[in-house]
Amino acid sequence: MFPTPCNWLLRQNKLLKFQNTLPVLDELVGGLHPGQIIELCGPSGIGKSQVCWHLIRDCLNAGKNVAMISSRKIQDYDLENLPNLSNLSISYASSVYNLLVSLAAVNSMSVSLVVIDGIQPLLQAVLGSANFKGQALLNEVKCGIGTVSVKSLVIYTNGLVSVGDGNHGPALGRAWEVAPSVRIMMLRDREGGRVMWRNREVTARLEIGDQGVEISWN
Repeated sequence: MFPTPCNWLLRQNKLLKFQNTLPVLDELVGGLHPGQIIELCGPSGIGKSQVCWHLIRDCLNAGKNVAMISSRKIQDYDLENLPNLSNLSISYASSVYNLLVSLAAVNSMSVSLVVIDGIQPLLQAVLGSANFKGQALLNEVKCGIGTVSVKSLVIYTNGLVSVGDGNHGPALGRAWEVAPSVRIMMLRDREGGRVMWRNREVTARLEIGDQGVEISWN
């Protein structure tokens, strides 16, 4: 589950062509392409949804179709300044069952990017279930996301929890560990106050501002 060299991806996948204005993602995941399942995990308020909307805007700018599944109500300011809104499909999911229905609907659509914003609250109850039905539902969601990712890039947001000794891990834990192709952890840099993006090999510190993205690498 490590990033694949970007030049190989460019030869193999030519379906996802849009100008990504967050180049840190290209560096951390090996290039954005259909077949990728990217998890953005971090504490509340760190900017996971902002990153998703940033990529949605980039994709819409290129005239591509986007599907958004959200566990929270999308506000008017989220949609401000988005081009080609007719290419954006939005659905709401308040339970794991709603999520499965939305994934089935998205699978019948032709979209380049699928965003699931707030997957944690939808699956938390399932992960806490002690019966086989809960595990079966969890596996069904994994299969649904995997099926959608065959022809689309999938990005979803997850929370962050403490795992002891000052360390943090994804909120959905080990039962969900194999779901993403690449997991990016977003943490607050105590020294500079900026956000650190980290995969298993590399850490990037960056800020998203009016003038663009400022990046430094460890």
